[in-house]
Amino acid sequence: MRWVLLHSPLTGPAVWRAVAAEAVRKGLDVTVPDLPDLALVTPPYYPALGFAVASQIMRGGPAALIVHSGAGGLAAQVTNSAGSAVSQVVFVDAILPYPGRTWFSTAGDAFAQSVRAKVENGMVAPWDQWFPPGALAGLIGDHAQRKAFARELRPTPVAFLDEPAPELDLPEHVGWSYLRLSKAYEDEAREARRLGRPTLRRDLSHLAMMTHPAEVVSSLRNLIRG
Repeated sequence: MRWVLLHSPLTGPAVWRAVAAEAVRKGLDVTVPDLPDLALVTPPYYPALGFAVASQIMRGGPAALIVHSGAGGLAAQVTNSAGSAVSQVVFVDAILPYPGRTWFSTAGDAFAQSVRAKVENGMVAPWDQWFPPGALAGLIGDHAQRKAFARELRPTPVAFLDEPAPELDLPEHVGWSYLRLSKAYEDEAREARRLGRPTLRRDLSHLAMMTHPAEVVSSLRNLIRG
């Protein structure tokens, strides 16, 4: 089963590189798509991003789409755009699909207001600036890793965060599971469990893919079948 490691639209593929390297060492077939810079995407964003990912993963055998953080909101669009290429989805500390709703509606009122306060000329400051000073260093202790991660962060069009997701669900042939890495995503993990989906909890951090890749790969192998 090929692994497709999809980063959030708010970050970059560096978030998955350590996991990709660990998975390859274990003999797994791995693809790490790169989402386009949102500032260069012509709205509507979700179909454009879904097609961009699908075009990178449709070749090859059946794939497990593994989505982190905000990429959870793209899972339905990607799987529908990719046809039969994706057979299962794993949400990793990720928001669950929110058809007909906006990213802001998933964020909670206080956090949404703090993000809106960072809008300038239609763009929101890069993701690491959404949090108090030192927060990123607390998540990624290694300086080189932190620098590589931060280098890929870009301002985000507020129009993307305000755009309702298409009224799409995961296709019937696509199963899904949930890997919770931080307590911030406990509500999503609880919802996955309520829906009867395989769910694992690890008390690590939101960016544990970078700091604990072996543990993340082991957890993913427990969830991915085939």
